[in-house]
Amino acid sequence: MDPLPPPPPPARHRWAARGTLFRPREPAFALFAAILLVTGFLAVEQQEVFRELSPSGWALSWVLLALYVLPVVLLVLALDLYEREPVSLMVGAFLWGAVAATTLAAFANEGWGLVVARLGGPEFASRWTAVLTAPLAEEVLKASGIVLLALIAPEEFDDVLDGFVYGALCGLGFAVVEDVFYFVSVFGGTPTGVLAGFWVRVISSGLYGHVLYTGLSGMGIAYFVSRKDEEPLGRRIAVATGLFVAGVAGHVLWNSPLLDAFPAQVRDVWDLLRIPLAAALKGLPLLAFVIVLVRLAHRRERHWLALALRSEAGSEGLTVTELEILLDPVARRRSRRDMRRRAGARAARLLRRLQREQVNLAMARTRAAGPDDPVLVVKRAYCRSLRDALAAIPGAAPAARGPSDVAPG
Repeated sequence: MDPLPPPPPPARHRWAARGTLFRPREPAFALFAAILLVTGFLAVEQQEVFRELSPSGWALSWVLLALYVLPVVLLVLALDLYEREPVSLMVGAFLWGAVAATTLAAFANEGWGLVVARLGGPEFASRWTAVLTAPLAEEVLKASGIVLLALIAPEEFDDVLDGFVYGALCGLGFAVVEDVFYFVSVFGGTPTGVLAGFWVRVISSGLYGHVLYTGLSGMGIAYFVSRKDEEPLGRRIAVATGLFVAGVAGHVLWNSPLLDAFPAQVRDVWDLLRIPLAAALKGLPLLAFVIVLVRLAHRRERHWLALALRSEAGSEGLTVTELEILLDPVARRRSRRDMRRRAGARAARLLRRLQREQVNLAMARTRAAGPDDPVLVVKRAYCRSLRDALAAIPGAAPAARGPSDVAPG
């Protein structure tokens, strides 16, 4: 049997233990909670106004937006391949966007809109107010919430994908409440008007808006926090600022009259079809940019996971073959599909649980003082017990096992 290659030097990356938003002793938490509480009262009052204006339209708006929120949340979480963020922090990010940022942005946009109208005149203001006010004010307010989360739980911002998750959820919360405003106030609030607004703002444009803008800001904040031991301060500030500016620029382009191919009014089916095409013209470049950044972040996470797990390969917690599958998201999904076909749904669920616990083993490895750390011993034994339980299911045993896959007894 060929010996395994020697393990690489310990990685500097350290995955955090799962934490929580609720940290009363942190000043940032007190500020976060106080702002949410105050703006929450104002947000509820605003929703009550919308409900009184159009009860049926308001209710339909929330039903349709709930159908939009679920797949977007699942997509955002699926992008974080290895580590799931604490639920309380994700909910906090969403609520900050939906409650605090939207409420404060209403005041900021109104105030700056008056300044633009006074300086530029009515005609200039009608074309450029949304460009000169909303992008900067809204992105600053949304990013402020992510900064507060990073101050509350900095250990949960251990790579840029964490920042994208929090930023995207914050942007999603903002988009949902803003859409309710547009459905009721701009599209008339009738069921027909709400459906028209849903086509324009969600079906046609839902991939290109606040989720991306604030996702970029979150990546910049996470880069600043997570690379403090790897990059100089100046570079971290430059990257965080650049990603924030990219989000603002995407917002500016979306609000501007530049590249505006939207129909002035909808008269026929062709006008309806022009709307998603016009949205793609403005939004696809930023979407492509974000996809590239996410793929680069995936490569980095896979690298760190490989470093963390390589020294575990061949132990009772992880075989060499399991390591190869674990590092490839496509192979992981394929292995679960194959398991479901061979041995049924219960075996597939057990394999998924085993893979999740092996990722947890990797995270524990980055925090352990040494290979004999008691936490690692327990996690290895637990992974082995899951593997044994899986092997006991008829049809679940692997088709072939090499010598290096045999864990020491």
